[in-house]
Amino acid sequence: MNGFAQGLLGALLRDTHLIAPQLFLMVVATLMLWPGDLFFNRNEKHRWAPITLVVLAITAMLIGRTPDGEGFSRMFRMDGLTRGFQMLCVLGTAGTVALSVRLLNSLKQQTVEYYALILFSLSGMLFLCGASDLISVYFSLELMAISIYILVAYLRDRATSVEAGVKYFLLGAFSSGILVYGISLLYGAAGGTTTNLADLNQALALTPTTSNLLVFSGVLMVLMGMAFKVAAVPFHMWSPDAYEGAPTPITMFMSTAPKAAALAAFLRVFGAGLHGVSNEWVLPLCYIAGASMILGNVTAVRQESMKRLLAYSSIAHVGYMLLGVLSGDARAGAQAVWLYMLIYIVMNTGAFAVVIYLQGKGEGERIEDFKGLGRKHPVLAFTMMIFMLSLAGIPPLAGFFGKFYLFKLAIEQGFVTLTTIALLTSAVGAYYYLGVVSQMYFREPEGEAAAPMGATSVFVVSLACVLVLVATAFGPWLVDWAAKITWV
Repeated sequence: MNGFAQGLLGALLRDTHLIAPQLFLMVVATLMLWPGDLFFNRNEKHRWAPITLVVLAITAMLIGRTPDGEGFSRMFRMDGLTRGFQMLCVLGTAGTVALSVRLLNSLKQQTVEYYALILFSLSGMLFLCGASDLISVYFSLELMAISIYILVAYLRDRATSVEAGVKYFLLGAFSSGILVYGISLLYGAAGGTTTNLADLNQALALTPTTSNLLVFSGVLMVLMGMAFKVAAVPFHMWSPDAYEGAPTPITMFMSTAPKAAALAAFLRVFGAGLHGVSNEWVLPLCYIAGASMILGNVTAVRQESMKRLLAYSSIAHVGYMLLGVLSGDARAGAQAVWLYMLIYIVMNTGAFAVVIYLQGKGEGERIEDFKGLGRKHPVLAFTMMIFMLSLAGIPPLAGFFGKFYLFKLAIEQGFVTLTTIALLTSAVGAYYYLGVVSQMYFREPEGEAAAPMGATSVFVVSLACVLVLVATAFGPWLVDWAAKITWV
């Protein structure tokens, strides 16, 4: 027994370097919550966000330095796909932390627990990006999601925030149960031998025809459980309420970093683990992707709340990115999804930065709050216009190149009908994005001129706008660059 324990400890220590970024995040987050203010003084509220940003910068450096490899009994894999999506998660989290300062200060809700929970959630995302076993996928999803449940209900004095958190928790627990049951069915279909994705792919390909129903049921349940995590239709019901009730920085957080991690898991699970039984999940995923595009865009047209509009548009964008998951070419699909997600994170962060700034003035909740922004704050209105037009995919802005690469790949893989739906719904999306631009430039302003923006908001909005414009100028190069990246 002692020999076994020593061997297990040796294996863990041997593989620890693969998860150094996650361990670093979890240690820092734990120290933040340490009682007695031993490591973090809770009275120095102005330092928590800068400290968290430094932690994120160190995490990004650790990710870049982590070598490729597989460890922990092949439950975690570090490769190009893992590293690329981990960087996206850190980028989305950094934007969240930077934008949290102003809003939490105005609400007098600055707490060290807020930033610790964000770091715990990010550690789950980093695990999820490299999870190469269904068990590690499940535990990573839970580590990521539990912290977000709490963050959604962070504003405890607001009934809408608490209600959103409870709804999200209950539906999330239900979806986790479905996912676990699906994993158990696939384990049984594979002969009770493995949950490792690579081995599972081979085992399921050899299953007898009498087990087809068991395989289909397991695949469908895993698909349902994971579709919930990215708010794909019809598992999106939690998204609008959670987005509207959560603090706005957390709304932005949910629409970027966790979705990047969940899409990496999608690519890994269905591209590697279930590729051999693709006939069982391609058609259901096509329906999910198409329904997400249609419902997300059509429902967004009717919204009066800016946060709900961005929530439904996020559902539509997930539908587009699922085209990359459907690709028969795992490498090209990963490249297309990664490029689209990178551009989407930058655009979405910039748009939410504008919303958060307006919320600090008692506005920004409704689309009507953008009336006359072009006259009250011309520079801010210009940046918001760039973000809206890019989200709509209007050429030659960066969002267009992301969609072009993704749609081109889908057509090459034979998903012509689904790509046609994507193109038509993109036109619907342009309608409501342009509606925000219309409010800013073709409506008379109401109220007084806007107050100056804080330094953090100026930096985030300016950086996001510059990145979108730079990506626009080098769009064709950006597509070629993404195509040359080696993922696996």
